[in-house]
Amino acid sequence: ATAQLLAELTSGEARVLVNFSEIDVVGHRVVNGGRKYNRPTLVDAQVKKAIEEMAVFAPLHNRVELEGIALIEKLGGAVPQVAVFDTAFHTGLTDAAAIYPGPYDWAQRGIRKFGFHGINHRYCAKRAALLLGRDLTTLKLITCHLGNGCSLAAIAAGHSIDTTMGFTPLDGLMMGTRSGSVDPGILTYLMRAEHLDGQALDKILNSKSGLMGISGLSDDMRDILEAMRNGNHRAKLAFDIFIHRLRAEMGAMLAALNGVDAFVFTAGIGEHSPEVREAACQHFTFLGAALDRDKNKTPAGDIDIATPNSKIRVFVITAQEDWAIACACWKMQSP
Repeated sequence: ATAQLLAELTSGEARVLVNFSEIDVVGHRVVNGGRKYNRPTLVDAQVKKAIEEMAVFAPLHNRVELEGIALIEKLGGAVPQVAVFDTAFHTGLTDAAAIYPGPYDWAQRGIRKFGFHGINHRYCAKRAALLLGRDLTTLKLITCHLGNGCSLAAIAAGHSIDTTMGFTPLDGLMMGTRSGSVDPGILTYLMRAEHLDGQALDKILNSKSGLMGISGLSDDMRDILEAMRNGNHRAKLAFDIFIHRLRAEMGAMLAALNGVDAFVFTAGIGEHSPEVREAACQHFTFLGAALDRDKNKTPAGDIDIATPNSKIRVFVITAQEDWAIACACWKMQSP
Protein backbone atom coordinates (compact mmCIF):
# COMPACT_ATOMS: atom_id res chain seq x y z
CA ALA A 1 0.00 0.00 0.00
CA THR A 2 2.83 2.39 0.86
CA ALA A 3 4.62 1.53 -2.39
CA GLN A 4 1.45 2.28 -4.36
CA LEU A 5 0.91 5.56 -2.51
CA LEU A 6 4.47 6.71 -3.17
CA ALA A 7 4.22 5.67 -6.82
CA GLU A 8 1.11 7.83 -7.21
CA LEU A 9 2.76 10.79 -5.51
CA THR A 10 5.97 10.60 -7.53
CA SER A 11 4.87 9.47 -10.99
CA GLY A 12 1.14 8.79 -11.03
CA GLU A 13 -1.90 10.96 -11.60
CA ALA A 14 -1.77 12.77 -8.27
CA ARG A 15 -2.68 16.45 -8.45
CA VAL A 16 0.64 17.41 -6.86
CA LEU A 17 3.60 15.25 -7.86
CA VAL A 18 6.47 14.85 -5.40
CA ASN A 19 10.12 14.54 -6.31
CA PHE A 20 12.20 12.74 -3.69
CA SER A 21 14.93 15.33 -4.13
CA GLU A 22 12.49 17.85 -2.63
CA ILE A 23 11.95 15.80 0.54
CA ASP A 24 14.06 16.83 3.52
CA VAL A 25 13.20 13.99 5.88
CA VAL A 26 10.85 11.01 6.21
CA GLY A 27 9.30 10.13 9.57
CA HIS A 28 8.14 6.69 10.64
CA ARG A 29 5.90 5.66 13.51
CA VAL A 30 7.65 2.66 15.08
CA VAL A 31 5.54 0.85 17.65
CA ASN A 32 8.17 -0.69 19.92
CA GLY A 33 11.60 0.82 20.57
CA GLY A 34 11.99 -0.86 23.95
CA ARG A 35 13.62 1.10 26.76
CA LYS A 36 16.63 2.14 24.69
CA TYR A 37 14.94 4.76 22.54
CA ASN A 38 13.20 7.49 24.50
CA ARG A 39 13.23 10.14 21.77
CA PRO A 40 12.98 10.43 17.96
CA THR A 41 16.11 8.96 16.38
CA LEU A 42 17.80 9.14 12.97
CA VAL A 43 17.59 5.74 11.32
CA ASP A 44 20.90 3.96 10.77
CA ALA A 45 22.02 0.33 10.76
CA GLN A 46 22.07 0.18 14.57
CA VAL A 47 18.53 1.56 14.86
CA LYS A 48 17.23 -0.86 12.24
CA LYS A 49 18.84 -3.74 14.14
CA ALA A 50 17.17 -2.58 17.37
CA ILE A 51 13.75 -2.33 15.67
CA GLU A 52 14.24 -5.87 14.33
CA GLU A 53 15.20 -7.16 17.79
CA MET A 54 12.06 -5.63 19.30
CA ALA A 55 9.94 -7.22 16.56
CA VAL A 56 9.77 -10.36 18.68
CA PHE A 57 7.60 -8.31 21.08
CA ALA A 58 5.59 -6.52 18.35
CA PRO A 59 5.61 -8.85 15.33
CA LEU A 60 2.53 -7.28 13.70
CA HIS A 61 4.14 -3.84 13.66
CA ASN A 62 7.91 -3.57 13.79
CA ARG A 63 8.71 -5.77 10.79
CA VAL A 64 6.24 -3.90 8.60
CA GLU A 65 7.80 -0.62 9.73
CA LEU A 66 11.23 -1.94 8.73
CA GLU A 67 9.81 -2.72 5.30
CA GLY A 68 8.64 0.89 5.08
CA ILE A 69 12.14 2.14 5.96
CA ALA A 70 13.66 -0.17 3.32
CA LEU A 71 11.19 1.09 0.72
CA ILE A 72 12.16 4.72 1.36
CA GLU A 73 15.85 3.77 1.12
CA LYS A 74 15.15 2.18 -2.26
CA LEU A 75 13.11 5.06 -3.64
CA GLY A 76 14.65 8.04 -1.87
CA GLY A 77 18.28 7.11 -1.61
CA ALA A 78 20.04 9.14 1.04
CA VAL A 79 17.01 11.08 2.32
CA PRO A 80 17.24 11.13 6.15
CA GLN A 81 14.73 8.96 7.98
CA VAL A 82 13.57 9.41 11.56
CA ALA A 83 12.04 6.73 13.77
CA VAL A 84 9.49 8.10 16.24
CA PHE A 85 8.72 5.43 18.82
CA ASP A 86 5.27 4.81 20.31
CA THR A 87 6.92 3.41 23.43
CA ALA A 88 9.25 6.38 23.99
CA PHE A 89 6.81 8.43 26.08
CA HIS A 90 6.54 5.61 28.61
CA THR A 91 10.23 4.81 29.07
CA GLY A 92 10.27 6.80 32.32
CA LEU A 93 7.85 4.47 34.11
CA THR A 94 9.18 3.43 37.51
CA ASP A 95 10.11 -0.21 38.02
CA ALA A 96 7.14 -0.51 40.38
CA ALA A 97 4.81 0.48 37.53
CA ALA A 98 6.63 -1.41 34.77
CA ILE A 99 7.81 -4.74 36.20
CA TYR A 100 5.35 -7.63 36.30
CA PRO A 101 4.99 -9.64 39.51
CA GLY A 102 6.22 -12.88 37.95
CA PRO A 103 9.72 -14.30 38.41
CA TYR A 104 12.35 -11.56 38.58
CA ASP A 105 13.99 -13.32 35.65
CA TRP A 106 11.26 -11.83 33.45
CA ALA A 107 12.46 -8.32 34.14
CA GLN A 108 16.06 -9.34 33.51
CA ARG A 109 15.00 -10.71 30.11
CA GLY A 110 13.25 -7.48 29.18
CA ILE A 111 9.69 -8.61 29.87
CA ARG A 112 8.10 -5.49 31.31
CA LYS A 113 5.44 -2.89 30.57
CA PHE A 114 6.40 -0.82 27.55
CA GLY A 115 3.16 1.08 26.97
CA PHE A 116 2.01 2.26 23.54
CA HIS A 117 0.15 5.12 21.80
CA GLY A 118 2.82 7.31 23.34
CA ILE A 119 3.06 9.67 20.37
CA ASN A 120 -0.58 10.64 20.72
CA HIS A 121 -0.63 10.62 24.53
CA ARG A 122 2.27 13.09 24.54
CA TYR A 123 0.65 15.24 21.85
CA CYS A 124 -2.70 15.35 23.66
CA ALA A 125 -1.06 16.33 26.93
CA LYS A 126 0.70 19.27 25.29
CA ARG A 127 -2.47 20.27 23.44
CA ALA A 128 -4.57 20.12 26.64
CA ALA A 129 -2.08 22.37 28.43
CA LEU A 130 -2.29 24.85 25.55
CA LEU A 131 -6.10 24.82 25.65
CA LEU A 132 -6.05 25.32 29.40
CA GLY A 133 -3.53 28.13 29.16
CA ARG A 134 -1.37 26.42 31.76
CA ASP A 135 2.16 25.09 32.00
CA LEU A 136 2.16 21.35 31.33
CA THR A 137 4.48 20.80 34.29
CA THR A 138 1.67 21.90 36.65
CA LEU A 139 -0.95 19.47 35.36
CA LYS A 140 -2.26 16.00 36.13
CA LEU A 141 -3.99 14.50 33.08
CA ILE A 142 -5.69 11.24 32.13
CA THR A 143 -5.53 10.80 28.36
CA CYS A 144 -7.97 8.28 26.89
CA HIS A 145 -6.88 7.02 23.45
CA LEU A 146 -9.97 5.06 22.42
CA GLY A 147 -10.08 3.56 18.95
CA ASN A 148 -9.76 0.07 17.53
CA GLY A 149 -6.83 -0.06 19.92
CA CYS A 150 -7.37 1.57 23.31
CA SER A 151 -5.10 2.79 26.07
CA LEU A 152 -5.03 5.31 28.90
CA ALA A 153 -2.08 7.24 30.27
CA ALA A 154 -1.64 8.95 33.62
CA ILE A 155 0.44 12.05 32.90
CA ALA A 156 2.00 14.13 35.67
CA ALA A 157 4.05 17.23 34.85
CA GLY A 158 4.24 16.11 31.23
CA HIS A 159 5.55 12.62 32.03
CA SER A 160 3.79 9.27 31.73
CA ILE A 161 3.71 7.65 35.16
CA ASP A 162 1.33 4.80 34.30
CA THR A 163 -0.49 3.40 31.29
CA THR A 164 -2.83 0.52 30.52
CA MET A 165 -1.10 -1.21 27.60
CA GLY A 166 1.79 -3.31 28.77
CA PHE A 167 4.35 -5.74 27.36
CA THR A 168 2.24 -5.80 24.19
CA PRO A 169 -0.62 -3.67 22.83
CA LEU A 170 -2.97 -6.46 23.95
CA ASP A 171 -3.05 -5.44 27.62
CA GLY A 172 -5.48 -3.17 29.43
CA LEU A 173 -8.79 -1.96 28.03
CA MET A 174 -11.29 -3.88 25.92
CA MET A 175 -10.72 -2.97 22.27
CA GLY A 176 -12.16 -3.54 18.81
CA THR A 177 -11.00 -7.14 18.37
CA ARG A 178 -8.53 -7.39 21.27
CA SER A 179 -9.54 -8.67 24.68
CA GLY A 180 -7.47 -6.40 26.86
CA SER A 181 -6.57 -7.78 30.27
CA VAL A 182 -7.89 -11.26 31.09
CA ASP A 183 -7.16 -13.73 33.87
CA PRO A 184 -4.05 -15.63 32.67
CA GLY A 185 -5.59 -18.71 34.22
CA ILE A 186 -8.13 -18.69 31.38
CA LEU A 187 -5.28 -19.22 28.93
CA THR A 188 -3.68 -22.08 30.84
CA TYR A 189 -7.14 -23.66 31.19
CA LEU A 190 -7.72 -23.45 27.41
CA MET A 191 -4.29 -24.94 26.78
CA ARG A 192 -5.12 -27.90 29.01
CA ALA A 193 -8.80 -28.37 28.15
CA GLU A 194 -8.78 -27.60 24.42
CA HIS A 195 -5.08 -28.19 23.64
CA LEU A 196 -4.67 -24.72 22.16
CA ASP A 197 -1.18 -23.57 21.30
CA GLY A 198 0.28 -20.08 21.44
CA GLN A 199 -0.70 -19.23 17.88
CA ALA A 200 -4.34 -20.19 18.49
CA LEU A 201 -4.48 -18.19 21.73
CA ASP A 202 -2.88 -15.21 20.01
CA LYS A 203 -5.55 -15.29 17.31
CA ILE A 204 -8.37 -15.49 19.85
CA LEU A 205 -7.05 -12.65 21.99
CA ASN A 206 -6.06 -10.32 19.14
CA SER A 207 -8.66 -11.03 16.45
CA LYS A 208 -11.72 -12.70 17.96
CA SER A 209 -12.27 -10.81 21.20
CA GLY A 210 -13.21 -7.30 22.30
CA LEU A 211 -16.27 -5.60 20.82
CA MET A 212 -16.32 -8.09 17.96
CA GLY A 213 -16.01 -11.13 20.19
CA ILE A 214 -18.77 -10.14 22.59
CA SER A 215 -21.22 -8.61 20.11
CA GLY A 216 -20.65 -11.06 17.28
CA LEU A 217 -21.42 -8.13 14.98
CA SER A 218 -18.63 -5.63 14.59
CA ASP A 219 -15.47 -4.12 16.03
CA ASP A 220 -16.84 -0.63 15.27
CA MET A 221 -18.43 1.24 18.17
CA ARG A 222 -20.85 2.94 15.76
CA ASP A 223 -22.26 -0.44 14.76
CA ILE A 224 -22.46 -1.51 18.39
CA LEU A 225 -24.46 1.60 19.33
CA GLU A 226 -26.83 1.20 16.40
CA ALA A 227 -27.46 -2.45 17.28
CA MET A 228 -28.05 -1.43 20.91
CA ARG A 229 -30.74 1.03 19.81
CA ASN A 230 -32.36 -1.82 17.89
CA GLY A 231 -32.49 -3.97 21.02
CA ASN A 232 -29.53 -6.28 20.41
CA HIS A 233 -28.60 -7.59 23.87
CA ARG A 234 -25.09 -8.75 22.91
CA ALA A 235 -24.29 -5.32 21.50
CA LYS A 236 -25.46 -3.78 24.78
CA LEU A 237 -23.33 -6.23 26.72
CA ALA A 238 -20.30 -5.31 24.61
CA PHE A 239 -20.90 -1.61 25.29
CA ASP A 240 -21.45 -2.20 29.02
CA ILE A 241 -18.22 -4.23 29.35
CA PHE A 242 -16.30 -1.57 27.41
CA ILE A 243 -17.55 1.18 29.73
CA HIS A 244 -17.09 -0.87 32.92
CA ARG A 245 -13.45 -1.53 32.09
CA LEU A 246 -12.85 2.03 30.90
CA ARG A 247 -14.15 3.46 34.19
CA ALA A 248 -12.10 0.98 36.20
CA GLU A 249 -8.87 1.85 34.40
CA MET A 250 -9.60 5.58 34.63
CA GLY A 251 -9.90 5.03 38.37
CA ALA A 252 -6.52 3.30 38.39
CA MET A 253 -4.93 6.23 36.55
CA LEU A 254 -6.61 8.61 39.01
CA ALA A 255 -5.03 6.73 41.91
CA ALA A 256 -1.60 6.81 40.26
CA LEU A 257 -1.87 10.59 39.85
CA ASN A 258 -3.45 11.28 43.26
CA GLY A 259 -5.92 13.63 41.56
CA VAL A 260 -6.62 14.95 38.08
CA ASP A 261 -7.06 18.31 36.37
CA ALA A 262 -8.51 17.07 33.09
CA PHE A 263 -9.71 14.05 31.16
CA VAL A 264 -8.80 13.94 27.47
CA PHE A 265 -10.71 11.81 24.95
CA THR A 266 -9.01 11.15 21.62
CA ALA A 267 -8.86 8.74 18.63
CA GLY A 268 -11.82 7.26 16.75
CA ILE A 269 -14.14 6.36 19.62
CA GLY A 270 -12.85 9.04 21.96
CA GLU A 271 -13.46 11.80 19.41
CA HIS A 272 -16.70 10.58 17.87
CA SER A 273 -18.75 8.79 20.54
CA PRO A 274 -20.64 11.12 22.89
CA GLU A 275 -22.25 8.02 24.42
CA VAL A 276 -18.88 6.64 25.51
CA ARG A 277 -17.66 9.99 26.87
CA GLU A 278 -20.86 10.56 28.85
CA ALA A 279 -20.94 7.04 30.26
CA ALA A 280 -17.25 7.19 31.19
CA CYS A 281 -17.60 10.50 33.04
CA GLN A 282 -20.83 9.64 34.88
CA HIS A 283 -18.96 7.78 37.61
CA PHE A 284 -16.63 10.70 38.33
CA THR A 285 -19.26 13.18 39.42
CA PHE A 286 -17.98 12.65 42.98
CA LEU A 287 -14.87 14.52 41.84
CA GLY A 288 -16.99 17.37 40.50
CA ALA A 289 -16.80 16.36 36.83
CA ALA A 290 -19.79 17.65 34.83
CA LEU A 291 -20.33 17.49 31.06
CA ASP A 292 -22.08 20.08 28.95
CA ARG A 293 -24.44 17.74 27.10
CA ASP A 294 -24.80 19.97 24.05
CA LYS A 295 -21.06 20.34 23.61
CA ASN A 296 -20.58 16.63 24.20
CA LYS A 297 -23.09 15.72 21.48
CA THR A 298 -21.50 17.85 18.78
CA PRO A 299 -17.91 18.78 19.70
CA ALA A 300 -16.26 21.02 17.14
CA GLY A 301 -12.51 20.54 16.86
CA ASP A 302 -10.41 20.46 20.01
CA ILE A 303 -12.81 21.56 22.72
CA ASP A 304 -13.55 21.52 26.44
CA ILE A 305 -16.92 19.80 26.83
CA ALA A 306 -17.21 20.27 30.60
CA THR A 307 -19.63 22.77 32.13
CA PRO A 308 -18.18 26.07 33.36
CA ASN A 309 -18.49 24.98 37.01
CA SER A 310 -17.01 21.51 36.49
CA LYS A 311 -14.05 20.93 38.80
CA ILE A 312 -12.43 18.70 36.18
CA ARG A 313 -12.02 19.84 32.59
CA VAL A 314 -12.97 17.32 29.90
CA PHE A 315 -11.41 17.69 26.46
CA VAL A 316 -12.03 16.14 23.08
CA ILE A 317 -8.76 16.40 21.14
CA THR A 318 -8.20 15.17 17.60
CA ALA A 319 -5.43 12.58 17.34
CA GLN A 320 -2.52 14.09 15.42
CA GLU A 321 0.18 11.42 15.34
CA ASP A 322 1.22 12.40 11.81
CA TRP A 323 1.65 16.04 12.87
CA ALA A 324 3.55 15.02 16.00
CA ILE A 325 5.92 12.91 13.88
CA ALA A 326 6.36 15.77 11.41
CA CYS A 327 7.22 18.14 14.29
CA ALA A 328 9.77 15.65 15.65
CA CYS A 329 11.38 15.39 12.22
CA TRP A 330 11.47 19.17 11.83
CA LYS A 331 13.15 19.60 15.21
CA MET A 332 15.83 17.07 14.30
CA GLN A 333 16.52 18.78 10.97
CA SER A 334 16.53 22.31 12.36
CA PRO A 335 19.95 23.87 13.04
